[in-house]
Amino acid sequence: MAIYVYGATAQAKMTIDLIERLGIDIKGCIDKSLLLDTVLDYTVELNHQYDPTSAYVLAIRNAGLRQRTFQDLGARDFPVLVHPDATVSAHAEIESGTVVFAKAVLMPDVQVGRQVLIDAGAVIHSNSIIEDFVNIGANVHIGANVLIGEGVEIGANSVLESEISIAPYTIIPPNSYLS
Repeated sequence: MAIYVYGATAQAKMTIDLIERLGIDIKGCIDKSLLLDTVLDYTVELNHQYDPTSAYVLAIRNAGLRQRTFQDLGARDFPVLVHPDATVSAHAEIESGTVVFAKAVLMPDVQVGRQVLIDAGAVIHSNSIIEDFVNIGANVHIGANVLIGEGVEIGANSVLESEISIAPYTIIPPNSYLS
């Protein structure tokens, strides 16, 4: 499999590093504004022609922009990418396009939707549901039996206690504590 990285920002750099660690061939980066010629030595394309033989990853931090880009692109191959230093239970479910970074932990019976970004060191306890297009920041702790609605953005170092629900498109600032 070869993959294109959609985006050319810091999120793209993190994603490229992950893809390289997984030993997957990177064909290049795609961005709608050509502010950079390259990202970590990979060429950035402005007018990309869809390649049905390649996979794509959306390295876009903003959940709303990631969702709109996903809808604009239509049917593509968006693989799940999991860092080798992440721990994902064999009993967790992860949908297409989700990216799990180093030291993240997903416990049994966690359900993760499409195009979710789970940053380094995040921990998600059992029986929690993470809907599509969610961002989970670095070192976030999500308790058991939590429902995170579509498009939610959770800032780094936040704690969400067990048995709560977060409404779709909520933005939770870094270092927050919700119970």
